[in-house]
Amino acid sequence: MILYLIGIAILLFIIIVLSIQFSSIVFGGYAPFFLTKSKVIKRIMEEIKVEDGDSVYELGCGNAGFLRAIEKKFPKVKELIGAEKFLMPYLIGKIQTSFLKSRIKILKEDIFKMNLRDADIVYCFLNKPMMLKLKEKLKKECEQGTQVISYQFTLPDLAPERVIDLEENEKDKIFFYKI
Repeated sequence: MILYLIGIAILLFIIIVLSIQFSSIVFGGYAPFFLTKSKVIKRIMEEIKVEDGDSVYELGCGNAGFLRAIEKKFPKVKELIGAEKFLMPYLIGKIQTSFLKSRIKILKEDIFKMNLRDADIVYCFLNKPMMLKLKEKLKKECEQGTQVISYQFTLPDLAPERVIDLEENEKDKIFFYKI
């Protein structure tokens, strides 16, 4: 009987968390939880310019796959900061980075409420409405020269420095910007 009640409690918790995420996506304009494909991260690692002492941010980091790749390839970066608003991806990311004894710091935070002033590199895989809001935030908070890398979605009205076409379909592109 106790196991049955625990199972029901866990199921209710999952339903509540998924309902909150669904309503935030549908009514709040937030991006759904999709991981960046490992081959996309690998390609970004081939193209990205990272210097010792850089602060690297991943917005909507999920399990922080991009940050883990940065940490592995560029061990002398100053800090690795991930922001994830939703509970389940946040917990998954925290558990994975903890097991890996990673330096990555994952914050359970809305990307529009955090400060990006210290970011040297920002990576995101969001959606069109979020990219529109993010453009203004980046221009307002980031230092001139901050690298912004976006998978699949552009920063509206800003010309990317480079575009990498991954050729899987029309949307499969990586956009590199300098703010």
